[in-house]
Amino acid sequence: MDLAFKKSYKILFFIFTFLVFAVLYCQATNPSWKSHLEIDTWVWYQRIDFFRTHGKSFAGLEGNEILPATLLFLFIPAVFSGLSKIDYGLYLKSALGLNLLILLFHVLLCKKQANFVKTLFFLLVLLLIGPIMLFRFDAAVTLLVLLSIWFFKKKNFALSGFSLGWAFAMKIFPIIFLPYFLLVLWFKPKNRLQIIPFLAFFTIPIILSALVFLSLGSTLEQITEALNFHSLKYVSIESIPGSLLTAVYLFFNKKPLPLLGGYGLWGVKSKFVDTLGLQFFNYLWILPVGIFYLFLIFKRVFLKKLYLGVFFWTILLFLVFSKNLHPQYIFWFIAFFPFLKIKTKGWVDYLAMFFLLSTIALLNQNIYPRLYTAFIENFYYRGQQHEIFYLQLLRNLSIVLFLIYSFRPILLKKTIE
Repeated sequence: MDLAFKKSYKILFFIFTFLVFAVLYCQATNPSWKSHLEIDTWVWYQRIDFFRTHGKSFAGLEGNEILPATLLFLFIPAVFSGLSKIDYGLYLKSALGLNLLILLFHVLLCKKQANFVKTLFFLLVLLLIGPIMLFRFDAAVTLLVLLSIWFFKKKNFALSGFSLGWAFAMKIFPIIFLPYFLLVLWFKPKNRLQIIPFLAFFTIPIILSALVFLSLGSTLEQITEALNFHSLKYVSIESIPGSLLTAVYLFFNKKPLPLLGGYGLWGVKSKFVDTLGLQFFNYLWILPVGIFYLFLIFKRVFLKKLYLGVFFWTILLFLVFSKNLHPQYIFWFIAFFPFLKIKTKGWVDYLAMFFLLSTIALLNQNIYPRLYTAFIENFYYRGQQHEIFYLQLLRNLSIVLFLIYSFRPILLKKTIE
């Protein structure tokens, strides 16, 4: 009976995974989704094509916002599609295939570490969020963070640091987890000396990717430019501060805030932002995340070992106070959701959180890419179709509610870890 059940489980897992991935790929090749989503992959292709057509060198590359480690990642689909004479259509298919493979690794890791029900939940949320992750590299970053946690729990602190460092080299946000790793090591006296190899291996991929990038004809100025690019981004219309500022302005003026276009996004033109300054919004997240780490130090119980719930809640807190909350960013916490451990009394809260997560994912897909053109042109430019903005506002308020609701089971009652 047990053998028959295991066989049925494997068949059901395979069928459901195949169906979800098939739907995502079909959506990714459908113009209704593809036309907006492929903006990023087109930029990837342009960077690789620049390298190919300029004597296999990045010398002279201007306006680049992609970090060195990410640029190296973008070579992978180029190699599969033929680097010597690359075609965008082939590059796009290779990029989609690569990201499908990365998402499959997420699913397989979930299957290995979590139970069947949570794996199905994760696949369902993947379906609801739509094909956006096939056009972005964020899934590779979250996979590296999850591997870092896995290596840490296996007491392989060097590989843990290396994985986290590689994730940070590709995307800045994993730096918010570094203090937690170090605190867990510090508050276990026998592991304190492990901080040295952890940090040493953390820096290796950062330095290595920069050196490889420099060896390919780039300059330190180009690396600095890529880092500065993100600090110059406006407070985006997708962010929670951007939504709240638009909502207040709409209430009092009966029209939305004017738009600012540039740096790869649409931002709000607000006197409030001008008064506080863009730097205020660049670093606003540091205060709540810093207070949260003080809470962890005070409680101490969360420093005895790594708790997935701490990672999950830290990401939520960071995103709520960030000036950018692009549609793919919600995958940052979705990726951690199936790995949360649930005690007997925690299932009601977990199901409620799953419902909220599903709502966020579904709203996210409908706004971007499905309604995004109308969101910009009809709402922001013409002041029409307010209902699209209300969907965006509902998505962001749901994320805030998710943050608040998950605090009790994860950080107070510890029924979800």
